[in-house]
Amino acid sequence: MSPKRRAPEPNRSAVTRLLLVLVLALMAPIASASAQQHSDPLEKINRPIFRFNDGVDRWVMEPLATGYDFVMPDMAQTWVDNFFTNLRFPIVLANCLLQGRLDKGATSVGRFVLNSTVGVAGFGDPATHFRIPKPNEDFGQTLGKWGLEPGPYLMLPLFGPSDLRDTVGSSVDGLARVWPFFIDPVVTTATTSAQTLNTRSLYLKEVRDARARSLDYYAFVRDAYLQYRQSLIDDKIGNGHGREPAASDEDLYFPTSDKE
Repeated sequence: MSPKRRAPEPNRSAVTRLLLVLVLALMAPIASASAQQHSDPLEKINRPIFRFNDGVDRWVMEPLATGYDFVMPDMAQTWVDNFFTNLRFPIVLANCLLQGRLDKGATSVGRFVLNSTVGVAGFGDPATHFRIPKPNEDFGQTLGKWGLEPGPYLMLPLFGPSDLRDTVGSSVDGLARVWPFFIDPVVTTATTSAQTLNTRSLYLKEVRDARARSLDYYAFVRDAYLQYRQSLIDDKIGNGHGREPAASDEDLYFPTSDKE
């Protein structure tokens, strides 16, 4: 496991979906050869879209991310990732409140205040250093906790893996992304591109390993995505509540900035 690896944020924005392979960051502890079989009624449509997305990643994103990773210090990549994670605060807080989890809402406020001040506008992450729980909520999870079924698995062009419930959820979450409404579109496009490239660079090894070891890469991504999303809804991973990270998960939840 690479120490640089970070648990993926369940942000269903275009940026995250463009990098469909980011879900592979949690595939190793979730997916296995005996993984549960999932219904995929749209597989004949999903597979060609997946091949297109994978081609874009192989021939465009991975080479760019490899070059970026070579010139950008690991610590700087972590700072950029922290900054954009901190900007998700309105989404996380809104969904904590919609789920009736005032404790998680208060924790998210505390993390945002601490990281935005002591962490210098969110580039640092002192909240994680002090082991303050990190709620990771989105509207797809909220709908799941309200009892709405996920619906059919969807592979969206460029946006990557999803399901009907998460597709609706991501549209609602987009309204809570406050900062694009106050910044020129040219600037937001540039920052979105930077976020995409930086995030992709954090998962170079995980993606290569997943491709190499999976007999059916499409099924591997599908099963891992659906299991990962259900685990988030069940509060089994990625939240300050539910199970605590095991010792083997240490660098997944509290990563260092060094590479292997």
